[in-house]
Amino acid sequence: MREKLKVFGIPIGIMLLFIAALFFHQLLLVKELPQPNWSRSLPLDYTAKERPQVFQNNGELYISSKGKIHAFTINDEMKVADERVIDTTITRGYPFWTDGNEFIYYKDGGLVSTRDNEDQILSKEITGLGASANHIYYWRNEQLYEYNVQEDSSREVYTFPSQISEIHAGDNGSAIIQVKQDDTHDYVYYMNDNREVSEKPFLLVNTAPNKKVEGLTFKVTDERLTLLYNEKSRTQGTLSYSTYKVQVPLQEMGSSILSGSKIEFVNKDTSEKLASAGGVQFVNVDGKESVVFTSEGQRIGDNSAMSLYAAPFQNQGILEGSPLSTTKHVTYSPVQLTDEALVWFNYDGGTYELYGASQNDQVVSESTNWSKRSVKEALNNGVLMMFSSLVTVLTSFYWVLPSLFLLILLYIFRPNAFEKDGISWAEYVSIIIFMLMPISYTRNAMNAYFYQVAPEYLVFPGSGYALLLLISVITWVIWKIGRDPDWGSFAGAFYFMGIYILFYITSIGPYIFNLF
Repeated sequence: MREKLKVFGIPIGIMLLFIAALFFHQLLLVKELPQPNWSRSLPLDYTAKERPQVFQNNGELYISSKGKIHAFTINDEMKVADERVIDTTITRGYPFWTDGNEFIYYKDGGLVSTRDNEDQILSKEITGLGASANHIYYWRNEQLYEYNVQEDSSREVYTFPSQISEIHAGDNGSAIIQVKQDDTHDYVYYMNDNREVSEKPFLLVNTAPNKKVEGLTFKVTDERLTLLYNEKSRTQGTLSYSTYKVQVPLQEMGSSILSGSKIEFVNKDTSEKLASAGGVQFVNVDGKESVVFTSEGQRIGDNSAMSLYAAPFQNQGILEGSPLSTTKHVTYSPVQLTDEALVWFNYDGGTYELYGASQNDQVVSESTNWSKRSVKEALNNGVLMMFSSLVTVLTSFYWVLPSLFLLILLYIFRPNAFEKDGISWAEYVSIIIFMLMPISYTRNAMNAYFYQVAPEYLVFPGSGYALLLLISVITWVIWKIGRDPDWGSFAGAFYFMGIYILFYITSIGPYIFNLF
């Protein structure tokens, strides 16, 4: 029993220490903040099976899904202080407006107001509507109207040359209007807060099924319009997203058709390009004009995740985004609640769940506490990383081949090399050759992903060589202690190699291949 403990117990014990270090590191990661001044993502106890429609007004968040509207009041501690459920069905695919008492939306071709479960038709035969917190616009083919809630009246604003496709309303009454040019393109017009529309369009955008605008945001600063829009395209089954910027002085609006300049996003933390950026919105973060957007997650566990980012807006072609969300799936419908709080939906493929993040100091501190959800996430990540070690085993099996061939050749042509009492020189040589094999493998394996996900004690300068030396020394000591004198050179050499590989795949191996 004691001999077995020496042979197998010591290596297994050290291997378990490496595995424990892996899981402990994952537990620490789920306490990390996305940014120093932002909390981790906090669930807000609302889920839906179909994609909800969202509207914000008067400090409340209104979510429409499956024939009901949930009205949430979320306090500074990012907790739901009040929740109301209103039995009103909003037509899917169309926006709506509400002040908490009255709901205005599109229904059966008309503009409908619902108050106290009673419907009133405000206008018939409309084509669509757009709304912001303080303004409601709707259109009938090429005619644009505004509905005034306080006066309970509508007025015609403008008649365009062709049918209106979409309206993007700003909080001060200004708007961007898309007007149909043909089946694959829209003209874009600007309307200021005095309801004055540019006589001519200033932009032409794509609306074809395989290449179309999806998401638009704008602002006016110093008599200059800045517009950002996303374009989704599909080529040979591959889906891609691009973001474009258009800037034009208001006095030059409509003087020519402009072309958008492409904007690239990079991860400020890693300097890596952020692909498939979408959902761009202008917001105010830390008192600075910023852009929030969604893009691929680049942290451990971000398996096909679309995370939420924020980038300070600058008049340049590359914006540096910092991750704000720690959710692990696809982010939809981000909304800025206050100057220091955001909410969004996390879609896991079957359910939309409401999450939020805040810059409130108390919320930031409390969000780092372990919970059942975060511990489960850490354990899942640890298990998946251990599975990635199996890939390391499959890709490193060739390490043993030179030593194996040497022993076989010596056994055939120099059998007397194995006849020495104790450990033969052939066994020593095969072990030394084996220890040289992982050097080039490890140098290539320590790529950008490794340095991103590995703990700090594995990523210091020269860590690749130092770690291999450490594993070699530990393995050598255990081999000297645990090797049975009755074993032959084959058994002794493979005992060393087996222990070495076990230590390698449980210490370095989990951080080499990305299975997320």
